[in-house]
Amino acid sequence: MTRDVRERRLLRLWALWCGVLLVAVGGGVPAYGAQPRAAENPLSITYVARDCPQYSDIMANKARNNIQESLRDLGPNSNYGSSEAVSAAKEAAGTPLPPCEPLTGWTFSTGRNITGPTAATQNLSTVTGPIRQNITTSASTPELDAAGNPTGRTLQGAVTVPLNDAEVAAVNANALWTQGGTPAQPLNGKQEQYGFGALRCAQDALNGDNVERVSFPSGARHVFCYYYAVTPPPGAGTIKVVKHIEGAGQGDFRMNGNLSYADTNNDGVNDFVLSASTGKDASQTFVRGESDIDSNPWTFQEALEPGSGWELVGSPDCVARAADGGTGRSAIRTDSAGKVEIGLVEGETVTCTYTNSRSGGEGLLQKETLGGTGTFDIDLDVPPGAPPVEVNPVTTTRPGVPETVAGSQEVVTGTYTAIEHKPAPDGRGTWELTSAVCDGEEVPITDTGDTWRVAHEVTADENPHCLLTNTYTPAGAIAIEKVTRGGTGTFGYGVTPHPAVTGPADGTALYRGEATTEAEDAVTPAVREDGEPGPVANELRVDDRLRYTVQEYLPPATDAGRWVLESVDCGDAQVGPVRPGSSSVEVRLTPEDPRPTCRFTNRYEAAGTLDVIKTTSDDEKLRPDAAHLELNCADGTEAGIDIEPGASGGSLPQQTFTTATTCTVTEPSNGAAADADVETSASLMVDDGEQRPVNLGEPFEVRPGESTVFRVANAFTGPSPSPSPSPTPGPSDSPHPSPSPSSPGVLPHTGDDGSWLAPTAGIAFALLLGGGVLLRMAWVRRRRYQ
Repeated sequence: MTRDVRERRLLRLWALWCGVLLVAVGGGVPAYGAQPRAAENPLSITYVARDCPQYSDIMANKARNNIQESLRDLGPNSNYGSSEAVSAAKEAAGTPLPPCEPLTGWTFSTGRNITGPTAATQNLSTVTGPIRQNITTSASTPELDAAGNPTGRTLQGAVTVPLNDAEVAAVNANALWTQGGTPAQPLNGKQEQYGFGALRCAQDALNGDNVERVSFPSGARHVFCYYYAVTPPPGAGTIKVVKHIEGAGQGDFRMNGNLSYADTNNDGVNDFVLSASTGKDASQTFVRGESDIDSNPWTFQEALEPGSGWELVGSPDCVARAADGGTGRSAIRTDSAGKVEIGLVEGETVTCTYTNSRSGGEGLLQKETLGGTGTFDIDLDVPPGAPPVEVNPVTTTRPGVPETVAGSQEVVTGTYTAIEHKPAPDGRGTWELTSAVCDGEEVPITDTGDTWRVAHEVTADENPHCLLTNTYTPAGAIAIEKVTRGGTGTFGYGVTPHPAVTGPADGTALYRGEATTEAEDAVTPAVREDGEPGPVANELRVDDRLRYTVQEYLPPATDAGRWVLESVDCGDAQVGPVRPGSSSVEVRLTPEDPRPTCRFTNRYEAAGTLDVIKTTSDDEKLRPDAAHLELNCADGTEAGIDIEPGASGGSLPQQTFTTATTCTVTEPSNGAAADADVETSASLMVDDGEQRPVNLGEPFEVRPGESTVFRVANAFTGPSPSPSPSPTPGPSDSPHPSPSPSSPGVLPHTGDDGSWLAPTAGIAFALLLGGGVLLRMAWVRRRRYQ
């Protein structure tokens, strides 16, 4: 053999040695690269539709009022508590199946705003700026929890849809609305078969109209919308009640009866109130179902306060008109006491007009108040030669019921002038002298700054009677300020009044506002719903019997993170801390603090992540079966992975968490051969910190804003093989050496933690050592032949 041939063989052996080691490197060191990321469940809504035989089968929304758009009043009161989102369990309890049935094929729509009911929309409210008009219920859909994970139960007559990009943008701007049907067909063209019953969505379950705002509770990814229809629907007609003042005067007039769905004075009788004055009639219109006058008539009756001085002039004047303007067929009964019963015919309009006049009253001068009660200081200037009239401060005790300022007495011709001193501000509200009537005629009012003056010319043989009417305007207001940390965003607000004894209310607020921050830690005032600056809620009653719930609507959480409420400060007006699990607070207005400002401070909290990484043997003799790894978390997160034979490791999809929870990692199977020994180790690392040993199956905590890595490593050993001579392999048939299993407790690299440096350095050293030996052999041989 020549020298050149021998040298070439040695060089080939060196190259083979390097190649074998490099193959070992490739098989034994996991490759770099980001682990796959599992997105959080998308924002989604489950739309559920139900068909009920009677309106009384349907649970009412929280507020029974005349915003309600059903043709008859509903059944049980709402079972929802404060800050409680619509849920499948509460709906099933409040409106059970049967008698109601799932409604398949019912379409919903979403939009950016709303408009009120019209005849063209079957007297139902609809969305404007439509986004989708094709959300239709199917036979069934899996029930999801608030995180968007399946509960294992099924909802019939329902469909779950993820929000599209336009809907996500709308909900982030607190401007996503939904409705039953479509804007053009609120009853999906099936008004002969179905009538509207109720709609409840997400956190909006207050008013019973056909539109609801969609917002997501803090941390939620999924909400429900429940729609109820009635089959068969009654035909719809219209009843209009008008109040007319004959002569001069101003007053509030209460009408009791089932025509109204509201009980405005909480006396157990449904009612509505008409406020009229001279030359300004008042009216209210009701769209109601057809009725039989003998079995289920619509009823209403004027309830005049004793001592109010108002008298009903004759019986109510009621007229029924058909849709074409001709004489209607609706049956009507009236009496002199002001009671009306109506058997309403579909498509007809019944108009009933009540006419009232004021009697002469008691004495020379009386005081009446509307909207509240109060004490008033009044002087009376008399004409020359008239005896003086003694007056004292007068206090009203009931709105709409006059109190006597000066009794009947002998008068002379000339000008009598009432001088009313304006009440001093007390923080509760303001009074305005809004009407002065003498002997059935309006008298001008002169504002002098500190007083109001009313002059009346008394003629010969006149027995004058004058009435001064004051109207109260509440002075309470609630302003809202926003501070954000960790980012900027848009936040919605609602203010809802409620009696102190009933606790907080939620759903559609009576007052709405919005704040958009542009810089961190900068105070940003919220603006009203119409975009105008000023308090979000104004002209609020300052009354210790009332409370105001101030609710913040947070932007929904995303894969990147979520907003959390850090604090709320309403000063002395705040009643207790923020309720746990909510973003609302109660406020009490007092004369000392009638216009508080509530500052909401929020912090953006980046989502926490969890990576679970597994290292094992790729030797199929030691591990002939798949290894299986499982992750289970207390918030419902579940994941698993199978690592097939021949693979050296793998990882679960990265999980994200917007709330703290506990998780466990288990390995039900390691795939080991029967004669292989396996040593398993695990470690936990948070935010690239210290890697600490842990035990498989033991719970560990993951938190928002933290990056957690859980590593599992299996070290395999098998039976020692019998020694046997090994032929020198040639370049073409050299077997690949199996990589050595990882030592117990040594984990593969999963990023830039440097765990690859030690094995790589060892391999490099082996390459250099082997190459040096071969080169030395070549040099020795070269010297021998020289």
